Amino acid sequence: MSEFFKRLATITVLVSILALLFLYGSNTSLEIAIYLITLLAFHEWLNISSKSKYYILPFFILLYLIDHNKWIDIALLSILILILFVIMIYLTFNHESYLRDKIKQYSLLYGVIINLSFFLFLINLYPYDNRLGIQSNLIENKHYFIILISLVSFIDMSAYISGKLVGKNKITSDISPNKTYEGYIGALAFTIFTFIIISNYFNFEWTSLDIILLLIFTIMVFYGDFLMSLIKRVFEIKDSSSLLPGHGGILDRLDSYFTSLPIFYLWFLF
Repeated sequence: MSEFFKRLATITVLVSILALLFLYGSNTSLEIAIYLITLLAFHEWLNISSKSKYYILPFFILLYLIDHNKWIDIALLSILILILFVIMIYLTFNHESYLRDKIKQYSLLYGVIINLSFFLFLINLYPYDNRLGIQSNLIENKHYFIILISLVSFIDMSAYISGKLVGKNKITSDISPNKTYEGYIGALAFTIFTFIIISNYFNFEWTSLDIILLLIFTIMVFYGDFLMSLIKRVFEIKDSSSLLPGHGGILDRLDSYFTSLPIFYLWFLF
């Protein structure tokens, strides 16, 4: 089977599973899916960083305790994680060797922070004012998952198409040398244009702040892919695993969500 058909088959299966989950799933099944995806992602992180698989059990206990006891303010977490990624963006483009060393030196800590924050954002993907349990069922707020997935997928697709059609000037980085400036700029412009058209069509009252937040969200989607490429180079691997034929592993598919979820939460839910 060619690489294209492998990718197509994998996407079809994933979309079908998501559709069944959103159409017929319960709140419990959605929560179980989030736990499972997070644990699979952390398992891949342990593999690529050559850490013991036995860390899975304490990590699961940590997820459960924080989720069950609601110890962490998600809005504050969004701000802190966003600041962390901004610092990492600066280091990526100005002190790359330093960042590589720190990722390798503190790989377990990085893995816990990235995967734990991803889990907490998803398991609390409902409006901030409802955090005490008022209409806080995930399944009742599944439209936020759909918006998130649609936005990230659209940005990725726009960048790919723009890069293929008009991409000439490759970015000056060894981390992701096949990406072009035209691909990124085209995706930014097309995403903002589409957002305005759709918002006006559905009479959604957008402001300049929405455009700024969308711009930041798009940049964070780009950086997620960039960061995962850097991490794979640090650990000298091509893919995080072979779990998803044609796509690599769970980490390869979640890269843009890790970095864009903080700003998404502040934009839509806070």
